[in-house]
This record gives sequence, structure tokens and C-alpha cells, in this order.
Amino acid sequence: MALDEGREILKLRDDELEELIKKWIAQEVPAYYDFDRNSGAGDRGLDSVGFLSDQRYEGAWDNYQCKQLSKALGEPSFFGELGKVLYYASLGEFTLPSRYIFVAPFGVVGNVRNWLAMPTKLKSELRDNWTARCAKLIVAKTIIPMSNELLNCIESFDFSKVEAWNVHKLVEQPNLRKVLHQYVDIDPGTAPPGVVPSGVDQSERPYIAQLIGVYEDHGSKGFADELEVFAHPDYGPHLQDQRRRYHDADAFNRHFRDNITEDVLLQFEQDIYDGVVDEYRSEVGYKRVNSVMKLAGQLQVSGVFERHKRAPVSVKQGVCHHFANKERLPWKK
Repeated sequence: MALDEGREILKLRDDELEELIKKWIAQEVPAYYDFDRNSGAGDRGLDSVGFLSDQRYEGAWDNYQCKQLSKALGEPSFFGELGKVLYYASLGEFTLPSRYIFVAPFGVVGNVRNWLAMPTKLKSELRDNWTARCAKLIVAKTIIPMSNELLNCIESFDFSKVEAWNVHKLVEQPNLRKVLHQYVDIDPGTAPPGVVPSGVDQSERPYIAQLIGVYEDHGSKGFADELEVFAHPDYGPHLQDQRRRYHDADAFNRHFRDNITEDVLLQFEQDIYDGVVDEYRSEVGYKRVNSVMKLAGQLQVSGVFERHKRAPVSVKQGVCHHFANKERLPWKK
């Protein structure tokens, strides 16, 4: 799945990458109090900014410098952008950032990677070679000399807080997948199958108790517990099928709730509910269970799961048992 997501990130334009990071920052609550996005001429080296307090640029903040260059980030851009933020901080336009993150999907060149690995040497290089590295890259057609204020900013800044995220590291940031899936139609991948425990899990007991009641009504035979049901030649295999479906749906939900926004999963469940509820109401007992299972497996759902065929039959059927667990569509009241 990450490879597909990575390819989609590499396709983004520079402004789209900035917008993606802005939307991700906006969801990173409570880590970030607020966000800002700067782009175009006069951005002062700021792209997508996450504020860590209501003091905004007078307090702690993180700068995400987005560089969608269709190639690895080189030394001129690296030093120029870093120098720009230090320069404007020296003018008192904002405090020094708490973190400076280059979002460079295609990665960085080897020399930049080496500078990032040696924060004290990076500080010395930028300070001692300001004229060659940065002076001409801050303001167009202007050479910015080293000043006492700028020197103080460089000395005060923690260069260990400068990072670079390539596409692989970007995708793995918490909640980034959720934002990406929300705004880019990509294949969400396959959820792992459920694992059916040998013994009945506590979470299964509501719908299983309902099914046992259905079996008793249908077969005119009482069951002391689920073990007797498992031993039955007809109802035993039937119940095991339902358990597998229940756990497939459970695994599906647990997998995607970490990668896709909640509204997508809620819509998936609503589609299944709307697809089976009339059949559910038209039948009773054992026939109801089997009719609903058959119909649920045939349903087409809206959205990303249907477009990319990522909702197996067993998952759709298993969702109905979760409805029964919640008394939304109980098999037997």
C-alpha cells in the first residue's frame, strides 16, 4: 500500500504538496494549536507552518519547507531556504522555528544528507560560508551580508532540529495516510483477514447468543452453550462461518481506522445497512439470517472500497453481525 501512496505523492505539484502538509497539520490536534500557509514571492522561507501555542510566530512553531523538485534536493536550495528563515528571524519577524523540516519527496543529495547528520558542522558551514552559501539567495538581486543579529540567530538555532522527509518517511507520519486518502483517490490496499479464536471471545457473545436463539427456534432444540452448537452437524458449520465473517469485518475496521478517515468507514457501514435492512425486516429467524448474508455479500458500496474492490464478501457479511452486536439489526430480540 505504501508504494501506491508514495507514487501519488510524487505526482503532486509543489502547491499541492504544500496543501497536503497544511491539511495534515490542521488535523494534528492537540500537537498543533493552529497552522499557516505561505507561498509565492515574499514567503520569507515559510511554507506550511504548525503553531505549538497561541503565541503563533512569537512562540514555538514548526516550519515544513516543501520541495517538489522532481529530483533530490540539492545544496543551493537547502542552504538558501534555511538561511532565509534565519535571516528574517534576525529581523525580528518571527522567533526561530522549533523544527525545520524539508519535505522533499525525491529525497536529498548525498552532501545534504551528510550535513543533516552533523548539526554542529552544518552550523559552522552556514555561519562561516554565509556569503557563498546564502547571501545571494535571500532577496532577489540583493546580497545579504552577515550582521550581528544574524550571527546571534545562527548561534542560537538548534541545527539538530533540521530534518528532511523523503516520500517514504512522509507516508509513515501519524495520520498522513488519512489525509492523503481523503484528498487523493488511491487504492487503500487490502486489510488482513480476521483471526478466529478457538474459544468464543467476549466481544462475540451478543450476536452468537442471538444466533443460538435463532437455531433453537428453527430446530426446536435447546443448546446448553455454544459448544453444543459447534457439535451440531448443520448449525455448527453455520456458526463457524458467521464467526469467520465477524472477525474478518473486525480486522477490516481495525486496519482501516488507522489509515482512512472515520467518515469513509461510517459510510461503508451505512451502505451495508441500507442495502440489507428491507430484507431484514421482511424475514424472520434462520431464513432472515441466511437471506441477509446472501444479500450483504452481493452489495455494491459507495466510495473507495468499491472502486478498488477492497471490501470482500465476508467483510460485508460480517458487518451485519456487528450490527447485531449493537442491537441495530439483532438476529433475535
